[in-house]
Amino acid sequence: MRKSEKHDPLVAEIERELVPGRFIRYDEMSDFVDGLERVSKELSSLTDKDAEKAVRLYELFLSGCYEKIEECDDSGGYFSMFFHDVFCGWIKARQAAGCQAAETIRQILKWAEHDDYGLCDQIERVLAKALNREEYQLFVAHLEALIEKAMPPTNDSSNKAIFDYGNDVRLPALSLKDLFTAKGSAAAYSRLCERLGFSPKDCEHLAEMEMAHHHWDKALTWVEKGMALEPVRNWQNECAYSLAQLKPKILTKLGRKEDALSLAWVEFQKNPCDMAYKALMEHIPKGDRAEWHERAMQAAAQGALDDFISLCVAAKDWERLAARIHTANHSELEAVSHYQSEPAALGLAKRDGLAAAKLYRALGLRILVSKKSKYYRHALKHFQQARTLYRASQKPMEWEEIVKKVHGEHSRKKGFLSGFHRIESGEPEAQPSFSERAQERWNQQMQ
Repeated sequence: MRKSEKHDPLVAEIERELVPGRFIRYDEMSDFVDGLERVSKELSSLTDKDAEKAVRLYELFLSGCYEKIEECDDSGGYFSMFFHDVFCGWIKARQAAGCQAAETIRQILKWAEHDDYGLCDQIERVLAKALNREEYQLFVAHLEALIEKAMPPTNDSSNKAIFDYGNDVRLPALSLKDLFTAKGSAAAYSRLCERLGFSPKDCEHLAEMEMAHHHWDKALTWVEKGMALEPVRNWQNECAYSLAQLKPKILTKLGRKEDALSLAWVEFQKNPCDMAYKALMEHIPKGDRAEWHERAMQAAAQGALDDFISLCVAAKDWERLAARIHTANHSELEAVSHYQSEPAALGLAKRDGLAAAKLYRALGLRILVSKKSKYYRHALKHFQQARTLYRASQKPMEWEEIVKKVHGEHSRKKGFLSGFHRIESGEPEAQPSFSERAQERWNQQMQ
């Protein structure tokens, strides 16, 4: 940096916003990054006026951000995403200043080589949009050369996945895939896979790129290839779970609506869940939806209880949901996650109090059985709801069974029982004291 720029107001502002020496907590990161973004906008404006100076200040800013990472809790990834944006701003400034493309790529590669904190991880997708044509071609050529150098003389790529290769091939290949995906370069992506092997995930990416270009026939070819590859081997993280959902959408675009509906129905029958129901209904004319809803719910009734509960909530079929809850035994309901049970109980509370009470019973006991004391306050709320609903439904004996079970099987949970006694006696819910709230906050912080 030039001596004349050492006292530049922007330099002072960069230092002020980075607050060197002060640790930035997780809950402060959003405000911290907001301050840095104001600096970034000023540097972007400077690029239009004095690009050479902007390059030098961007370099200072990037280096300062890299120094700051040790003083940040970036669990949420805010700082890393911001770093990507600043990195792209630096590239744009270099372009405006007329810097050589080869030198820009050399410096990018040096940043990646000396990145000990992972700030450049998965940066390729944003780089693809920031690099100009010459820079992009040089970057791609460099990565392709790395793969060429590391590849064995003979390579059988059939049924091979990217994780079957060593890092000297795998890492540049993943970078290339990110670049090609960001650019929508299906042809380049396909050529790379022809060399290294296709996985279902590759086919999914290729299908999505072709769909973005409205190349529906090509997209269908990739979907079908990916679905054919799925059973061939264990693909680990190279599986693609959305291929079956993409195919009906593509068939519809090709004018094959009956085939799309037939396929969506087959997929729903395989996995009758709320997501599959939504996908199915997208292919059904409005006038036929009542009939298809009935068919779908009858098919789903034979499936897993948790999926059926989520499906009924999504379809707002409260009557059918209540009927299923009434026939389920308590142990079955206690096995259902609260993610499914809570929305169902809330929806049923004003429609079928007994069914809702049964769910609240299961929710409370599920927490007690798990012995997770930090959630006992939630269990108390569930039991309070169960008591209210059972009494309103003229079923006090059902509540008494809960009381007997809690005292018989959970008598050692003294902290929980003190609150449960208040519910038994009908006392209003006690408001926690300051010390109790403070302890609860501590427990939450320690999770």
